[in-house]
Amino acid sequence: MDKENPWLGLASFTEETRQYFHGREEEVAELGRRVQRKLLTILFGQSGLGKTSILRAGIVPRLRPEGYCPVYVRLDYSPESPAPSEQIKQAIFRATHASGEWTQTGVAVSGESLWEFLHHRDDILRDASGKTLVPLLIFDQFEEIFTLAQSDDFGRQRAAQFLEDLADLVENRAPKALEARMNDDDAAAEKFDFARADYRILIALREDYLAHLEGLKGAMPSITQNRMRLARMTGQQALAAVLKPGGKLVSEEVAAAIVRFTAGGSELANAEVEPSLLSLICRELNNARIAQGRTEISADLLAGSRDTILSEFYERALADQPPGVRQVIEDNLLTEAGFRESLAEERVQKAFAAAGAPAGTLATLVDRRLLRIEERLDVRRVELTHDVLCSVVRASRDLRLECEARDEAERKLAAQRAREIATRKALVRARQIAAVCAVLA
Repeated sequence: MDKENPWLGLASFTEETRQYFHGREEEVAELGRRVQRKLLTILFGQSGLGKTSILRAGIVPRLRPEGYCPVYVRLDYSPESPAPSEQIKQAIFRATHASGEWTQTGVAVSGESLWEFLHHRDDILRDASGKTLVPLLIFDQFEEIFTLAQSDDFGRQRAAQFLEDLADLVENRAPKALEARMNDDDAAAEKFDFARADYRILIALREDYLAHLEGLKGAMPSITQNRMRLARMTGQQALAAVLKPGGKLVSEEVAAAIVRFTAGGSELANAEVEPSLLSLICRELNNARIAQGRTEISADLLAGSRDTILSEFYERALADQPPGVRQVIEDNLLTEAGFRESLAEERVQKAFAAAGAPAGTLATLVDRRLLRIEERLDVRRVELTHDVLCSVVRASRDLRLECEARDEAERKLAAQRAREIATRKALVRARQIAAVCAVLA
Protein backbone atom coordinates (compact mmCIF):
# COMPACT_ATOMS: atom_id res chain seq x y z
CA MET A 1 0.00 0.00 0.00
CA ASP A 2 1.06 3.57 -0.70
CA LYS A 3 -0.48 6.96 -1.44
CA GLU A 4 -1.38 5.83 -4.94
CA ASN A 5 -2.92 2.59 -3.66
CA PRO A 6 -4.50 3.45 -0.28
CA TRP A 7 -7.41 0.98 -0.28
CA LEU A 8 -6.94 -2.70 0.51
CA GLY A 9 -9.98 -4.21 -1.14
CA LEU A 10 -11.14 -7.28 0.75
CA ALA A 11 -7.86 -7.84 2.62
CA SER A 12 -7.66 -6.93 6.30
CA PHE A 13 -5.65 -4.03 7.67
CA THR A 14 -2.65 -4.75 9.88
CA GLU A 15 -0.48 -2.80 12.30
CA GLU A 16 1.81 -2.02 9.35
CA THR A 17 -1.02 -0.58 7.23
CA ARG A 18 -2.87 1.19 10.07
CA GLN A 19 -2.17 4.64 8.59
CA TYR A 20 -4.78 3.80 5.92
CA PHE A 21 -7.33 2.47 8.41
CA HIS A 22 -10.05 5.03 9.11
CA GLY A 23 -13.70 5.25 10.08
CA ARG A 24 -13.62 2.94 13.10
CA GLU A 25 -12.00 5.21 15.67
CA GLU A 26 -15.02 5.16 18.01
CA GLU A 27 -15.30 1.37 17.98
CA VAL A 28 -11.56 0.93 18.56
CA ALA A 29 -11.66 3.33 21.53
CA GLU A 30 -14.66 1.60 23.08
CA LEU A 31 -13.17 -1.86 22.58
CA GLY A 32 -9.90 -0.67 24.09
CA ARG A 33 -11.73 0.57 27.21
CA ARG A 34 -13.53 -2.74 27.55
CA VAL A 35 -10.30 -4.72 27.29
CA GLN A 36 -8.67 -2.61 30.00
CA ARG A 37 -11.63 -2.99 32.39
CA LYS A 38 -12.23 -6.74 32.28
CA LEU A 39 -10.15 -9.90 31.94
CA LEU A 40 -12.32 -11.17 29.04
CA THR A 41 -13.85 -9.17 26.19
CA ILE A 42 -16.02 -10.53 23.38
CA LEU A 43 -16.22 -8.76 20.01
CA PHE A 44 -18.87 -10.07 17.65
CA GLY A 45 -20.43 -8.96 14.39
CA GLN A 46 -21.54 -10.13 10.98
CA SER A 47 -19.09 -11.24 8.34
CA GLY A 48 -17.65 -8.36 6.32
CA LEU A 49 -17.66 -5.70 9.04
CA GLY A 50 -13.89 -5.62 9.52
CA LYS A 51 -13.36 -7.33 12.88
CA THR A 52 -9.86 -8.47 11.95
CA SER A 53 -8.90 -4.96 10.83
CA ILE A 54 -10.16 -3.49 14.10
CA LEU A 55 -8.06 -6.00 16.03
CA ARG A 56 -4.85 -5.76 14.06
CA ALA A 57 -4.86 -2.14 12.87
CA GLY A 58 -6.89 -0.69 15.75
CA ILE A 59 -6.55 -2.46 19.10
CA VAL A 60 -2.96 -3.70 18.74
CA PRO A 61 -1.35 -0.30 18.05
CA ARG A 62 -3.70 1.45 20.52
CA LEU A 63 -2.92 -0.77 23.51
CA ARG A 64 0.74 -1.51 22.87
CA PRO A 65 1.85 1.94 24.16
CA GLU A 66 -0.44 1.44 27.19
CA GLY A 67 1.71 -1.40 28.51
CA TYR A 68 0.04 -4.34 26.76
CA CYS A 69 1.83 -7.04 24.80
CA PRO A 70 -0.61 -8.13 22.05
CA VAL A 71 -0.49 -11.80 21.10
CA TYR A 72 -2.54 -12.32 17.95
CA VAL A 73 -3.73 -15.93 17.67
CA ARG A 74 -5.36 -17.69 14.74
CA LEU A 75 -5.45 -21.36 15.68
CA ASP A 76 -4.59 -24.14 13.24
CA TYR A 77 -7.00 -27.05 13.68
CA SER A 78 -5.37 -29.43 11.19
CA PRO A 79 -4.61 -32.90 12.67
CA GLU A 80 -0.86 -32.50 12.20
CA SER A 81 -0.72 -29.18 14.10
CA PRO A 82 0.22 -28.90 17.79
CA ALA A 83 -2.58 -28.86 20.36
CA PRO A 84 -4.30 -25.44 20.50
CA SER A 85 -2.93 -24.63 23.97
CA GLU A 86 0.60 -25.38 22.77
CA GLN A 87 0.08 -23.11 19.75
CA ILE A 88 -1.00 -20.33 22.08
CA LYS A 89 2.03 -20.73 24.33
CA GLN A 90 4.29 -20.66 21.27
CA ALA A 91 2.57 -17.48 20.08
CA ILE A 92 3.05 -15.93 23.55
CA PHE A 93 6.75 -16.79 23.50
CA ARG A 94 7.20 -15.25 20.05
CA ALA A 95 5.32 -12.05 20.88
CA THR A 96 6.85 -11.55 24.31
CA HIS A 97 10.37 -12.24 23.04
CA ALA A 98 9.97 -9.32 20.65
CA SER A 99 8.54 -7.01 23.35
CA GLY A 100 10.47 -7.92 26.48
CA GLU A 101 11.43 -10.84 28.68
CA TRP A 102 10.08 -12.86 31.60
CA THR A 103 11.75 -12.42 34.97
CA GLN A 104 11.81 -16.18 35.65
CA THR A 105 13.24 -18.00 32.65
CA GLY A 106 12.85 -21.74 32.28
CA VAL A 107 9.89 -22.14 34.64
CA ALA A 108 7.44 -23.05 31.87
CA VAL A 109 6.86 -26.79 31.61
CA SER A 110 5.87 -28.65 28.47
CA GLY A 111 2.27 -29.79 28.56
CA GLU A 112 1.20 -27.45 31.36
CA SER A 113 -2.14 -25.65 31.11
CA LEU A 114 -2.56 -22.06 29.97
CA TRP A 115 -3.52 -21.09 33.52
CA GLU A 116 -0.28 -22.56 34.89
CA PHE A 117 1.72 -20.96 32.10
CA LEU A 118 0.53 -17.47 33.08
CA HIS A 119 0.49 -17.93 36.87
CA HIS A 120 4.08 -18.89 37.71
CA ARG A 121 5.04 -17.08 40.89
CA ASP A 122 7.20 -13.97 40.35
CA ASP A 123 7.39 -14.64 36.60
CA ILE A 124 6.60 -11.15 35.27
CA LEU A 125 6.85 -9.88 31.70
CA ARG A 126 8.89 -6.66 31.49
CA ASP A 127 10.07 -4.51 28.61
CA ALA A 128 13.66 -3.28 28.12
CA SER A 129 13.09 -0.38 30.53
CA GLY A 130 11.77 -2.69 33.25
CA LYS A 131 8.14 -1.66 32.83
CA THR A 132 5.61 -4.44 33.44
CA LEU A 133 3.75 -5.63 30.33
CA VAL A 134 0.31 -7.24 30.30
CA PRO A 135 -0.09 -10.09 27.78
CA LEU A 136 -3.20 -9.57 25.65
CA LEU A 137 -4.33 -12.79 23.95
CA ILE A 138 -6.35 -11.94 20.85
CA PHE A 139 -8.31 -14.88 19.42
CA ASP A 140 -9.50 -13.98 15.94
CA GLN A 141 -11.94 -16.08 13.88
CA PHE A 142 -12.86 -17.92 17.07
CA GLU A 143 -15.89 -19.43 15.34
CA GLU A 144 -13.52 -21.90 13.68
CA ILE A 145 -13.47 -23.93 16.88
CA PHE A 146 -17.14 -24.64 16.17
CA THR A 147 -16.50 -25.46 12.50
CA LEU A 148 -13.00 -26.57 11.42
CA ALA A 149 -12.26 -28.14 14.80
CA GLN A 150 -15.38 -30.32 14.60
CA SER A 151 -14.45 -32.18 11.41
CA ASP A 152 -13.71 -35.52 13.13
CA ASP A 153 -13.58 -37.19 16.55
CA PHE A 154 -9.93 -36.23 17.03
CA GLY A 155 -10.67 -32.58 16.31
CA ARG A 156 -13.71 -32.52 18.56
CA GLN A 157 -11.74 -34.06 21.42
CA ARG A 158 -8.93 -31.53 21.07
CA ALA A 159 -11.42 -28.67 20.84
CA ALA A 160 -13.15 -29.79 24.04
CA GLN A 161 -9.82 -30.02 25.87
CA PHE A 162 -8.80 -26.57 24.68
CA LEU A 163 -12.12 -24.99 25.69
CA GLU A 164 -11.72 -26.47 29.16
CA ASP A 165 -8.20 -25.06 29.33
CA LEU A 166 -9.37 -21.66 28.07
CA ALA A 167 -12.29 -21.58 30.53
CA ASP A 168 -9.89 -22.03 33.46
CA LEU A 169 -7.79 -19.13 32.16
CA VAL A 170 -10.81 -16.88 31.52
CA GLU A 171 -12.35 -17.58 34.92
CA ASN A 172 -8.91 -17.46 36.57
CA ARG A 173 -9.34 -20.76 38.40
CA ALA A 174 -6.78 -23.46 38.99
CA PRO A 175 -7.28 -26.47 36.70
CA LYS A 176 -8.64 -29.68 38.21
CA ALA A 177 -5.43 -31.54 37.39
CA LEU A 178 -3.42 -28.97 39.34
CA GLU A 179 -5.80 -29.20 42.29
CA ALA A 180 -5.35 -32.96 42.29
CA ARG A 181 -1.54 -32.54 42.34
CA MET A 182 -1.78 -30.06 45.21
CA ASN A 183 -3.87 -32.53 47.21
CA ASP A 184 -1.02 -35.01 46.89
CA ASP A 185 1.82 -32.49 47.19
CA ASP A 186 1.46 -29.25 49.17
CA ALA A 187 4.66 -27.93 47.61
CA ALA A 188 3.02 -27.85 44.17
CA ALA A 189 1.01 -24.79 45.18
CA GLU A 190 4.15 -22.77 45.97
CA LYS A 191 5.03 -22.54 42.30
CA PHE A 192 1.96 -20.47 41.44
CA ASP A 193 0.47 -17.10 42.30
CA PHE A 194 -3.27 -17.68 42.61
CA ALA A 195 -4.07 -13.98 42.96
CA ARG A 196 -2.60 -13.01 39.58
CA ALA A 197 -4.86 -11.64 36.87
CA ASP A 198 -2.27 -9.66 34.91
CA TYR A 199 -3.38 -10.74 31.45
CA ARG A 200 -6.29 -10.00 29.13
CA ILE A 201 -8.22 -12.11 26.63
CA LEU A 202 -10.07 -10.76 23.60
CA ILE A 203 -12.23 -13.14 21.55
CA ALA A 204 -13.59 -12.10 18.15
CA LEU A 205 -16.12 -14.18 16.24
CA ARG A 206 -18.92 -13.93 13.71
CA GLU A 207 -22.30 -13.05 15.11
CA ASP A 208 -23.93 -16.16 13.71
CA TYR A 209 -21.77 -18.24 16.09
CA LEU A 210 -22.61 -16.25 19.21
CA ALA A 211 -25.15 -18.88 20.25
CA HIS A 212 -22.41 -21.52 20.06
CA LEU A 213 -20.24 -19.42 22.33
CA GLU A 214 -23.08 -18.92 24.79
CA GLY A 215 -23.34 -22.68 25.01
CA LEU A 216 -20.06 -22.52 26.96
CA LYS A 217 -21.34 -20.19 29.69
CA GLY A 218 -21.74 -23.05 32.16
CA ALA A 219 -17.95 -23.45 32.27
CA MET A 220 -17.17 -19.87 31.21
CA PRO A 221 -19.75 -17.47 32.75
CA SER A 222 -17.63 -14.43 31.87
CA ILE A 223 -18.53 -14.69 28.18
CA THR A 224 -21.85 -12.95 28.89
CA GLN A 225 -20.45 -10.02 30.90
CA ASN A 226 -18.33 -7.85 28.58
CA ARG A 227 -19.46 -8.04 24.98
CA MET A 228 -19.38 -5.53 22.14
CA ARG A 229 -21.40 -5.83 18.95
CA LEU A 230 -19.83 -4.41 15.81
CA ALA A 231 -22.36 -2.80 13.45
CA ARG A 232 -22.06 -1.56 9.88
CA MET A 233 -20.39 1.79 9.31
CA THR A 234 -22.50 4.93 9.35
CA GLY A 235 -22.44 7.22 6.34
CA GLN A 236 -19.98 9.61 8.00
CA GLN A 237 -17.68 6.80 9.07
CA ALA A 238 -17.70 5.42 5.54
CA LEU A 239 -16.97 8.88 4.15
CA ALA A 240 -13.91 9.10 6.41
CA ALA A 241 -12.80 5.62 5.26
CA VAL A 242 -12.79 6.90 1.68
CA LEU A 243 -11.47 10.44 2.12
CA LYS A 244 -8.73 10.08 4.72
CA PRO A 245 -6.70 7.34 3.00
CA GLY A 246 -7.50 8.73 -0.45
CA GLY A 247 -6.11 12.21 0.04
CA LYS A 248 -5.98 14.00 -3.28
CA LEU A 249 -7.16 10.92 -5.18
CA VAL A 250 -10.83 11.58 -4.46
CA SER A 251 -12.93 14.67 -3.76
CA GLU A 252 -15.53 14.85 -0.99
CA GLU A 253 -18.32 14.97 -3.58
CA VAL A 254 -17.14 11.81 -5.31
CA ALA A 255 -16.42 10.12 -1.96
CA ALA A 256 -20.01 10.77 -0.92
CA ALA A 257 -21.21 9.27 -4.21
CA ILE A 258 -19.10 6.17 -3.54
CA VAL A 259 -20.63 5.78 -0.08
CA ARG A 260 -24.17 6.16 -1.46
CA PHE A 261 -23.40 3.61 -4.13
CA THR A 262 -22.06 1.12 -1.57
CA ALA A 263 -25.09 1.71 0.67
CA GLY A 264 -27.47 0.81 -2.16
CA GLY A 265 -28.56 4.38 -2.87
CA SER A 266 -29.20 5.54 0.71
CA GLU A 267 -28.28 9.09 1.65
CA LEU A 268 -25.34 9.54 4.01
CA ALA A 269 -27.54 10.27 7.03
CA ASN A 270 -29.28 6.90 6.68
CA ALA A 271 -26.48 4.83 5.16
CA GLU A 272 -25.32 1.52 6.63
CA VAL A 273 -22.13 0.44 4.93
CA GLU A 274 -20.20 -2.81 4.97
CA PRO A 275 -16.51 -1.84 5.15
CA SER A 276 -15.34 -4.81 3.08
CA LEU A 277 -17.61 -3.89 0.16
CA LEU A 278 -16.67 -0.20 0.43
CA SER A 279 -12.97 -1.03 0.38
CA LEU A 280 -13.47 -3.33 -2.60
CA ILE A 281 -15.25 -0.65 -4.60
CA CYS A 282 -12.63 1.98 -3.74
CA ARG A 283 -9.82 -0.33 -4.78
CA GLU A 284 -11.48 -1.25 -8.07
CA LEU A 285 -12.17 2.41 -8.86
CA ASN A 286 -8.58 3.28 -8.06
CA ASN A 287 -7.32 0.51 -10.33
CA ALA A 288 -9.49 1.93 -13.11
CA ARG A 289 -8.10 5.41 -12.41
CA ILE A 290 -4.51 4.16 -12.67
CA ALA A 291 -5.25 2.18 -15.84
CA GLN A 292 -6.68 5.30 -17.50
CA GLY A 293 -3.84 7.53 -16.34
CA ARG A 294 -6.07 9.84 -14.29
CA THR A 295 -4.92 11.84 -11.27
CA GLU A 296 -8.13 11.33 -9.31
CA ILE A 297 -11.29 9.26 -9.23
CA SER A 298 -14.07 11.19 -10.93
CA ALA A 299 -17.85 10.86 -10.76
CA ASP A 300 -18.05 9.69 -14.37
CA LEU A 301 -15.56 6.91 -13.58
CA LEU A 302 -17.77 5.77 -10.74
CA ALA A 303 -20.96 5.93 -12.78
CA GLY A 304 -19.43 4.06 -15.65
CA SER A 305 -17.92 1.36 -13.48
CA ARG A 306 -20.76 0.34 -11.19
CA ASP A 307 -21.66 -2.87 -12.99
CA THR A 308 -18.08 -3.58 -14.05
CA ILE A 309 -16.72 -3.41 -10.49
CA LEU A 310 -19.26 -5.82 -9.12
CA SER A 311 -19.20 -8.08 -12.17
CA GLU A 312 -15.43 -8.49 -12.02
CA PHE A 313 -15.64 -9.14 -8.28
CA TYR A 314 -18.30 -11.82 -8.85
CA GLU A 315 -16.31 -13.50 -11.61
CA ARG A 316 -13.10 -13.53 -9.58
CA ALA A 317 -14.89 -15.01 -6.58
CA LEU A 318 -16.07 -17.95 -8.70
CA ALA A 319 -13.10 -18.26 -11.04
CA ASP A 320 -11.67 -21.40 -9.36
CA GLN A 321 -15.01 -23.00 -8.51
CA PRO A 322 -16.85 -25.74 -10.44
CA PRO A 323 -19.57 -24.39 -12.78
CA GLY A 324 -22.20 -26.01 -10.58
CA VAL A 325 -21.39 -23.62 -7.71
CA ARG A 326 -22.41 -20.66 -9.86
CA GLN A 327 -25.64 -22.44 -10.75
CA VAL A 328 -26.45 -23.15 -7.09
CA ILE A 329 -25.94 -19.49 -6.18
CA GLU A 330 -27.86 -18.06 -9.12
CA ASP A 331 -30.78 -20.48 -8.96
CA ASN A 332 -31.21 -20.59 -5.19
CA LEU A 333 -29.99 -17.32 -3.67
CA LEU A 334 -31.81 -15.01 -6.07
CA THR A 335 -35.54 -14.90 -6.71
CA GLU A 336 -36.98 -14.94 -10.22
CA ALA A 337 -37.60 -11.21 -9.84
CA GLY A 338 -33.95 -10.63 -8.91
CA PHE A 339 -34.12 -10.13 -5.15
CA ARG A 340 -31.87 -11.72 -2.55
CA GLU A 341 -33.07 -15.04 -1.21
CA SER A 342 -31.66 -16.95 1.76
CA LEU A 343 -31.26 -20.70 2.06
CA ALA A 344 -30.54 -22.92 5.03
CA GLU A 345 -26.80 -23.55 5.36
CA GLU A 346 -27.27 -27.33 5.30
CA ARG A 347 -29.09 -27.15 1.96
CA VAL A 348 -26.37 -24.96 0.47
CA GLN A 349 -23.66 -27.34 1.67
CA LYS A 350 -25.47 -30.31 0.12
CA ALA A 351 -26.07 -28.43 -3.14
CA PHE A 352 -22.40 -27.46 -3.39
CA ALA A 353 -21.35 -31.06 -2.71
CA ALA A 354 -23.75 -32.30 -5.41
CA ALA A 355 -22.18 -29.78 -7.79
CA GLY A 356 -18.76 -31.35 -7.23
CA ALA A 357 -17.40 -28.56 -5.01
CA PRO A 358 -14.84 -29.31 -2.26
CA ALA A 359 -15.93 -29.32 1.37
CA GLY A 360 -14.70 -25.82 2.19
CA THR A 361 -16.41 -24.03 -0.68
CA LEU A 362 -19.00 -22.19 1.40
CA ALA A 363 -16.35 -20.96 3.85
CA THR A 364 -14.20 -19.83 0.92
CA LEU A 365 -17.02 -17.80 -0.62
CA VAL A 366 -17.84 -16.28 2.77
CA ASP A 367 -14.18 -15.29 3.19
CA ARG A 368 -14.24 -13.73 -0.28
CA ARG A 369 -17.29 -11.71 0.83
CA LEU A 370 -19.50 -13.10 -1.93
CA LEU A 371 -21.76 -14.90 0.56
CA ARG A 372 -22.55 -14.45 4.23
CA ILE A 373 -24.23 -16.55 6.90
CA GLU A 374 -26.80 -15.19 9.33
CA GLU A 375 -28.66 -16.93 12.13
CA ARG A 376 -32.42 -16.40 11.99
CA LEU A 377 -34.75 -18.09 14.45
CA ASP A 378 -31.96 -20.54 15.34
CA VAL A 379 -31.45 -21.48 11.66
CA ARG A 380 -28.19 -20.56 9.92
CA ARG A 381 -29.05 -19.14 6.52
CA VAL A 382 -26.84 -18.25 3.56
CA GLU A 383 -27.34 -15.24 1.32
CA LEU A 384 -25.48 -12.89 -0.99
CA THR A 385 -23.39 -10.34 0.89
CA HIS A 386 -25.24 -7.30 -0.41
CA ASP A 387 -28.23 -6.24 -2.50
CA VAL A 388 -25.92 -4.43 -4.94
CA LEU A 389 -24.74 -7.86 -6.11
CA CYS A 390 -28.24 -8.86 -7.23
CA SER A 391 -28.13 -7.17 -10.63
CA VAL A 392 -24.77 -8.76 -11.43
CA VAL A 393 -25.88 -12.22 -10.31
CA ARG A 394 -29.14 -11.89 -12.24
CA ALA A 395 -27.31 -10.83 -15.41
CA SER A 396 -25.00 -13.83 -15.07
CA ARG A 397 -27.98 -16.12 -14.53
CA ASP A 398 -29.84 -14.71 -17.55
CA LEU A 399 -26.77 -15.19 -19.72
CA ARG A 400 -26.24 -18.73 -18.43
CA LEU A 401 -29.88 -19.69 -19.00
CA GLU A 402 -29.73 -18.17 -22.47
CA CYS A 403 -26.62 -20.19 -23.27
CA GLU A 404 -28.19 -23.33 -21.81
CA ALA A 405 -31.34 -22.77 -23.90
CA ARG A 406 -29.27 -22.21 -27.02
CA ASP A 407 -27.18 -25.29 -26.34
CA GLU A 408 -30.33 -27.34 -25.74
CA ALA A 409 -31.87 -26.05 -28.98
CA GLU A 410 -28.69 -26.89 -30.87
CA ARG A 411 -28.63 -30.34 -29.26
CA LYS A 412 -32.21 -30.97 -30.29
CA LEU A 413 -31.51 -29.70 -33.81
CA ALA A 414 -28.44 -31.92 -34.09
CA ALA A 415 -30.46 -34.89 -32.84
CA GLN A 416 -33.21 -34.15 -35.37
CA ARG A 417 -30.68 -33.91 -38.19
CA ALA A 418 -29.13 -37.18 -37.05
CA ARG A 419 -32.56 -38.84 -37.12
CA GLU A 420 -33.26 -37.43 -40.60
CA ILE A 421 -29.93 -38.73 -41.88
CA ALA A 422 -30.61 -42.10 -40.33
CA THR A 423 -34.09 -42.12 -41.88
CA ARG A 424 -32.71 -41.26 -45.32
CA LYS A 425 -30.07 -43.95 -44.99
CA ALA A 426 -32.69 -46.46 -43.94
CA LEU A 427 -34.89 -45.43 -46.87
CA VAL A 428 -32.02 -45.78 -49.33
CA ARG A 429 -31.16 -49.16 -47.89
CA ALA A 430 -34.77 -50.26 -48.09
CA ARG A 431 -34.93 -49.25 -51.77
CA GLN A 432 -31.71 -51.10 -52.49
CA ILE A 433 -33.09 -54.23 -50.87
CA ALA A 434 -36.34 -53.84 -52.79
CA ALA A 435 -34.47 -53.48 -56.04
CA VAL A 436 -32.42 -56.65 -55.38
CA CYS A 437 -35.54 -58.53 -54.45
CA ALA A 438 -37.21 -57.42 -57.69
CA VAL A 439 -34.25 -58.67 -59.74
CA LEU A 440 -34.19 -62.02 -57.97
CA ALA A 441 -37.90 -62.40 -58.51
